[in-house]
Amino acid sequence: MDFYQIMTLIAVVAFVVLVIYAVLTLVQVRRTAESLEYLATLTAENVSKTQSTFDLLNNVSSLLDSTFYKALHLGLELVDKYKRSRK
Repeated sequence: MDFYQIMTLIAVVAFVVLVIYAVLTLVQVRRTAESLEYLATLTAENVSKTQSTFDLLNNVSSLLDSTFYKALHLGLELVDKYKRSRK
Protein backbone atom coordinates (compact mmCIF):
# COMPACT_ATOMS: atom_id res chain seq x y z
CA MET A 1 0.00 0.00 0.00
CA ASP A 2 1.32 3.37 -0.85
CA PHE A 3 0.83 6.66 0.99
CA TYR A 4 -2.31 7.74 -0.93
CA GLN A 5 -4.10 4.45 -0.36
CA ILE A 6 -3.42 4.67 3.38
CA MET A 7 -4.66 8.27 3.50
CA THR A 8 -7.77 7.29 1.53
CA LEU A 9 -8.43 4.41 3.90
CA ILE A 10 -8.04 6.73 6.92
CA ALA A 11 -10.37 9.27 5.31
CA VAL A 12 -13.00 6.58 4.60
CA VAL A 13 -12.79 5.21 8.15
CA ALA A 14 -13.08 8.74 9.56
CA PHE A 15 -16.09 9.42 7.33
CA VAL A 16 -17.78 6.17 8.43
CA VAL A 17 -17.19 7.08 12.09
CA LEU A 18 -18.59 10.55 11.42
CA VAL A 19 -21.71 9.09 9.80
CA ILE A 20 -22.25 6.66 12.67
CA TYR A 21 -22.02 9.47 15.25
CA ALA A 22 -24.28 11.69 13.15
CA VAL A 23 -26.92 8.96 12.97
CA LEU A 24 -26.71 8.32 16.72
CA THR A 25 -27.02 12.04 17.39
CA LEU A 26 -30.04 12.39 15.12
CA VAL A 27 -31.71 9.42 16.83
CA GLN A 28 -31.15 11.08 20.21
CA VAL A 29 -32.49 14.40 18.90
CA ARG A 30 -35.62 12.62 17.65
CA ARG A 31 -36.17 10.94 21.03
CA THR A 32 -35.68 14.24 22.82
CA ALA A 33 -38.16 15.95 20.51
CA GLU A 34 -40.73 13.22 21.17
CA SER A 35 -40.22 13.59 24.92
CA LEU A 36 -40.63 17.36 24.70
CA GLU A 37 -43.80 16.94 22.65
CA TYR A 38 -45.21 14.57 25.29
CA LEU A 39 -44.24 16.98 28.06
CA ALA A 40 -45.87 19.91 26.26
CA THR A 41 -49.07 17.93 25.72
CA LEU A 42 -49.16 16.85 29.36
CA THR A 43 -48.54 20.39 30.55
CA ALA A 44 -51.29 21.77 28.31
CA GLU A 45 -53.74 19.22 29.69
CA ASN A 46 -52.81 20.08 33.28
CA VAL A 47 -53.16 23.79 32.61
CA SER A 48 -56.56 23.32 31.02
CA LYS A 49 -57.66 21.22 34.03
CA THR A 50 -56.66 23.96 36.46
CA GLN A 51 -57.96 26.85 34.37
CA SER A 52 -61.33 26.82 36.15
CA THR A 53 -59.55 27.10 39.51
CA PHE A 54 -57.55 30.09 38.30
CA ASP A 55 -60.74 31.70 36.98
CA LEU A 56 -62.43 31.18 40.35
CA LEU A 57 -59.45 32.69 42.19
CA ASN A 58 -59.47 35.66 39.84
CA ASN A 59 -63.20 36.21 40.40
CA VAL A 60 -62.86 35.96 44.18
CA SER A 61 -59.89 38.34 44.10
CA SER A 62 -61.84 40.85 42.02
CA LEU A 63 -64.82 40.57 44.34
CA LEU A 64 -62.65 41.12 47.41
CA ASP A 65 -60.94 44.08 45.79
CA SER A 66 -64.18 45.74 44.81
CA THR A 67 -65.77 44.98 48.21
CA PHE A 68 -62.72 46.32 50.07
CA TYR A 69 -62.73 49.56 48.11
CA LYS A 70 -66.47 49.99 48.57
CA ALA A 71 -66.13 49.44 52.32
CA LEU A 72 -63.18 51.83 52.46
CA HIS A 73 -65.14 54.47 50.54
CA LEU A 74 -68.15 54.01 52.86
CA GLY A 75 -65.89 54.30 55.91
CA LEU A 76 -64.34 57.50 54.60
CA GLU A 77 -67.78 58.94 53.91
CA LEU A 78 -68.89 58.11 57.45
CA VAL A 79 -65.78 59.73 58.93
CA ASP A 80 -66.33 62.79 56.73
CA LYS A 81 -69.99 63.06 57.77
CA TYR A 82 -69.01 62.64 61.42
CA LYS A 83 -66.43 65.42 61.11
CA ARG A 84 -68.97 67.71 59.42
CA SER A 85 -71.59 67.07 62.09
CA ARG A 86 -69.14 68.02 64.85
CA LYS A 87 -68.45 71.43 63.31
